[in-house]
Amino acid sequence: MEKQKKSLMDRLTDFTTKISGPLGRFANTDIISSIVAGLVSVTPIIMIGSIFLILYVLGSPDVGTSGQPLIGFLAPLAGKFAWMNNLTMNMMSLYCSVAIPYHYAQKKRMNTLTCSLLGLATFLIFTINGYDEAGGISVASFSASGLFVCIITSIVGVQILKFFLDRNITIKMPESVPPNIGNAFGALLPFATIFSLAWLIRTIMNFDMVSWLNTLLEPIISSSDSLWMAMFVTFVCLLLWSVGLHGDNMFLVLFTPFGLTWADQNASALSSGVSNYDLPNILAGLGGTGLLRLTIWTAAVWPLLVLMILSKKKQFRTIGLTALAPGIFTIVEPVIYGLPIALNPYLMIPFVLSGTISTGIGYLLMSTSFIGKFYAIVPWATPPFLLGPLGTGDIKTVLIPVLSFVVGLVIYLPFWKVYNQSLDLTEKQALDKQTEAEVIQPNEA
Repeated sequence: MEKQKKSLMDRLTDFTTKISGPLGRFANTDIISSIVAGLVSVTPIIMIGSIFLILYVLGSPDVGTSGQPLIGFLAPLAGKFAWMNNLTMNMMSLYCSVAIPYHYAQKKRMNTLTCSLLGLATFLIFTINGYDEAGGISVASFSASGLFVCIITSIVGVQILKFFLDRNITIKMPESVPPNIGNAFGALLPFATIFSLAWLIRTIMNFDMVSWLNTLLEPIISSSDSLWMAMFVTFVCLLLWSVGLHGDNMFLVLFTPFGLTWADQNASALSSGVSNYDLPNILAGLGGTGLLRLTIWTAAVWPLLVLMILSKKKQFRTIGLTALAPGIFTIVEPVIYGLPIALNPYLMIPFVLSGTISTGIGYLLMSTSFIGKFYAIVPWATPPFLLGPLGTGDIKTVLIPVLSFVVGLVIYLPFWKVYNQSLDLTEKQALDKQTEAEVIQPNEA
């Protein structure tokens, strides 16, 4: 017998299933999940810093070409708004040095406070070496530029501490000593070892890990902010969603460190007088906010909401109206699992294609000087028609979700028609069987 050829849908499902396993295991490892959880923990601080940055933009005469602030009464406070942004968003690595070890300690069932203090101190030792020319401590590495060093010091520091504790290489106190004092003395040897290593590398060897690592990663980070990367990330994310897996949590969130780094660079450039149209990074905020939040769901889900609400089928209208309010805030699970899109052979392909193509179009638009780029971190659940203006300071960004919606609608229409025809056929066949059964039953009687 000849082996039956698999359909495109079967091959697509097989491929997605094949990659979902390794991706899921990678995303759920103790290290990766702790890093993601730590970044999520500091998100409120970053968002508040973004709010002050927006206020700075509205009140600073240096932003734009008019020489006048957009909102005059905010002008006297512009510098203070920028300072507040420096203390929040521009110190994200410092806050992450507390949050990441905390979550990693939870995974390893260790004392979270001890590990958080260890992470903070180790990060400071690794990033500070003496005083600057003005007699102050440089805090440049506390921004996103020190994020990768923060991740390394947080994870390695906790692992070294665990190595000591697992082998009882600690100072043991008598049982009569209170536990909190005993724990403090027990941490002395591992803390001394970790701090000495950090001091030896940073101060004695004068090795600036932040500069070295940023130089090493610069080609990777720069090349990652590209049209093809944006479309690839969207494609894989939607592919996972299409088989019922949470693509955002499994894949998209892995790019958060890159997105935060780009957002910080854009914010710094804006503060130094660069126009929001000429900021260096297009994918700023990737992983939590930014361009992809303007395109993916406005193309992949919003057209379906409209098609369901306008449908003649009662079940579709019910789902559409129920999912409309969450959908506006890009909470898409009611549509993906309720319609469903997941594992639906008629809707999976337009679902993936619409989001991927619209992301590519959005990237090309934002890469021009016609539309502003993201410099502020705005909550992911903000409706796209508000998220763009808030995050970029440019009202024209509403064109991207509008265009994405139109692209998605055009792609969905033929598939939606075939899907409805298949349902009509199924209903007709079920009705015919029921009628046939009713005719046969009296004859048998």
